[in-house]
Amino acid sequence: MHTPGVPDQTSEREATRRAPSRRAWLVLLGLLLGFSLLRVWKLELDPPLSVVRGYSGQAHFRDEAAKAHEARNMAKWEQWSLSPVDEYGFWRAQSPAWVWGECLWFRQFGVGLAQARAFVVVQSIVALALLMWLALVRHGLPSAIATGLLLGLNWAYLVYSRLALMEGALICWLLVATVGLSQLERRPEQAGRWSMFAVFAMLVACTIKQTGLLLVPAFAIALTLLGLRAAAVVGGLRDPDARWQDRLKARLRTREAKVTLIAVATLALALALLVLRPEYQQRLAFNAVHFTAAYEQSVWQRAVATLVRGFFSMRLQLMFMLLAPVILWLATLELVRVVILAWKTRRARKRGEVVAPTPSSAGLDAPADAIDLWMLAWAIFALLANLASPHRAIRFQLVLLPPAAWLAGAMIGRAWLHSWPTPRWGRAVRVGLVWIALLGTSLTAMRFVGWMRDGEASAAWIGEDLRALIGDSEAVVVGEFAAQAAFETDYRHFYVRPNQFNFRPEILYQLGITHLVVAGDDDFVEELMQDQVPEMLVARRKLGHVVFRQRQLDVWELATPERRAEYQAWDDERREREKVERLAQRQRKARERRTHEAARKRQERRDAMCVPDELIERAEEPMTPVPAAVEPRAQVMPARARPGSN
Repeated sequence: MHTPGVPDQTSEREATRRAPSRRAWLVLLGLLLGFSLLRVWKLELDPPLSVVRGYSGQAHFRDEAAKAHEARNMAKWEQWSLSPVDEYGFWRAQSPAWVWGECLWFRQFGVGLAQARAFVVVQSIVALALLMWLALVRHGLPSAIATGLLLGLNWAYLVYSRLALMEGALICWLLVATVGLSQLERRPEQAGRWSMFAVFAMLVACTIKQTGLLLVPAFAIALTLLGLRAAAVVGGLRDPDARWQDRLKARLRTREAKVTLIAVATLALALALLVLRPEYQQRLAFNAVHFTAAYEQSVWQRAVATLVRGFFSMRLQLMFMLLAPVILWLATLELVRVVILAWKTRRARKRGEVVAPTPSSAGLDAPADAIDLWMLAWAIFALLANLASPHRAIRFQLVLLPPAAWLAGAMIGRAWLHSWPTPRWGRAVRVGLVWIALLGTSLTAMRFVGWMRDGEASAAWIGEDLRALIGDSEAVVVGEFAAQAAFETDYRHFYVRPNQFNFRPEILYQLGITHLVVAGDDDFVEELMQDQVPEMLVARRKLGHVVFRQRQLDVWELATPERRAEYQAWDDERREREKVERLAQRQRKARERRTHEAARKRQERRDAMCVPDELIERAEEPMTPVPAAVEPRAQVMPARARPGSN
């Protein structure tokens, strides 16, 4: 019975099964415009020094230039590497889709910090649009709004989706692959098209960042099962009384199952060709060691040990309390709900009860659909991978947020549309959800306004400051933060890292380094050059300094070989003069010491000729009379006789 003045929840659930209304599209479009504005407004600003308390990663201000290094080289100089001895061919070998995509973007829009960030911002906006669209067509408008707000306004994701880092692109293409899985279920008659589409998107994701490889097993299983389901739907193969072997054989004979298996085989073959390359294996091994910090033991042992400790670690607490508390706690509730429903269904089947499928239910009693299970697998794999790493790095944990936001949004949508015992319960739940949304939105808005008000754009200005010091001449710049300083200039840059890239003396000599950007006394590039090639730092000249993220970077001009030779000759002459002066000074001091020694010996001889004081008897010593005081008296001088008087 419907109570007047109370929304009919049954009619709302029925509306979710129909095509989305115009109002729903307008609401989501408005949200998407808001999310886009948050990501493009003052795009040149530096990210906050600390994005989330408790996380000490520095990727948000160190890695942007590094990820764009090879794409910048190709866009500016038509070369991936600017020197045949350069060892920093790091990203093109393991992330070809990222490097090529950014290179094409630079060629179209120019090379610069804003362009590099826009490349990721566009993909982040597409990711949000796809996620909300999926939630809308599968769970309804409340779930779509909740999913969009949870991910779009998450502070860590908001900051990192404005930066030129790979994680934003990776998430976008993983969601594109998810769209392929969803459409494979919704359009089973087009199984071949959507299977290949999903495989292509997953390949792009894996060639953007190796993190995508962690999800390939779950993705392959999901794609295979959905393909078999599409075969059953299209072929009308619904015989619950037949053996599962017979049902499987019947489905495998259909076209839909065959094209899906071909798509899975294509994915496996393409990844095998990629992974079996020696260069890719080197990068994969390097990243595995870096991700797990397994420097003195095997990666698997280190990962398992860290994973076991991770369930009781501060990293897990930070995720649930600071990184994404609402998202992760609601996603956990959705996981508990799915497990309880599965357990109830299994018990009912064991008792022989008939379990009627309710795929159209939109409340809390609705079973998880295929995409929910895929998102659940995605979230679990991402969580386990992060617990197996000792690093507290936001960029590693971002891949967990989209599936968790999906599960949390599904939980909110189901709670919103659930048939509660009384209308008062329904209103209370909705009011509580609205208050949670307002609280989260207000918190993000306050952080964002403070950032926009107090933030600086040192990464965008530093190129102009460096150009003012060096001028228009060709330059090759190195240094710990030289990549950021030279990014928007036409100066060439090489990465120098101890025991990693370009650290040997013979390579440093051949890079043609002309300028050094030094970040204080602890700049590891300057320390490396002082240890390996100290002669390159001879006769360098300080041009001034630039400022990057409240840190002063000194800019030094290194001397040319001719200038170093001239300086060396002058320095040798100076050293010779100093040597002569030191010799003369030593001789003078030697003469002074001899004179002093001779005087000391003469004094010792004189002292030896005297009677010692202790041999003199005090009684025989004559007393010296005290002189009597004499009164002063005036003496009158006789007058002088005058001449002629007598």
